Amino acid sequence: MNYTADDFHFHYVSTYSLLVQSDFQNDHLVVVDEDKQVLVYMTYDNLNPSAEAIKILSLPFKKVCVNLPHQDLIWVPSEVYHETEKGLYVDYFAESDISRITSKHIEALGVTALFQYDQLLYNRWKKIFAEADFVPYFEVVLNQAQSYIPIQGEVLGVHLYDDQADIFLFINGELRLYNTFEIATPDDLSYFILNVFKNFSIKEKVPKILLSGTSRESEWFVRLNRYGEWVDMIQPKEKWITTHSEVSLRLEELNVLADSVSCV
Repeated sequence: MNYTADDFHFHYVSTYSLLVQSDFQNDHLVVVDEDKQVLVYMTYDNLNPSAEAIKILSLPFKKVCVNLPHQDLIWVPSEVYHETEKGLYVDYFAESDISRITSKHIEALGVTALFQYDQLLYNRWKKIFAEADFVPYFEVVLNQAQSYIPIQGEVLGVHLYDDQADIFLFINGELRLYNTFEIATPDDLSYFILNVFKNFSIKEKVPKILLSGTSRESEWFVRLNRYGEWVDMIQPKEKWITTHSEVSLRLEELNVLADSVSCV
């Protein structure tokens, strides 16, 4: 899909922000002005970008934020983590190059995430936008989830992208699990959720499930109703403005991208 609003003007590009969500199959580009009005929305196979997308990617935006999936991810309590000791965790990563290990402190949870981006994906965007801010999906997902987590009870979360699902679990307000699984069908998702339930002795349904990266009309939403008393769609805190109905529907699945700038 290629959408450009009538209010998009090339001579104002230096005041616009470009937000990019990229995975191993597709890129999503969103250009917004200072009032959060959506001026451009494009999505395409990242191996075959359209001429319009290539043109957008060549423009001198005021700010560029690139949202990427992680490759490997481990969690360390922040109270015992020291940046100078990053080398202690190299064995947990597929790539042993310590310079590729990035840390993110999740203050609300008291944990520090150590992770790597996929090298090819990261380098592709770094080459296009050397000064861009890079934000991992999981950081935004967990920040968005905080307002949905009660002090007591279990909350299961699912963030979908590409052919993967990030599944996370809060019990009594504490993050107990955040893992990534390869999925192709709702049956795959069911398999991993039931394994989580088994490992944490959860019987039947959890009180609440949080869903991200898709829409309420999706088959994923329907399937998750089997495992939760209530399924909530995670909503972004940043509100984009558009009067284009199809664009509005597409943007529902980009809740993580909408709030990625606030994590920088």
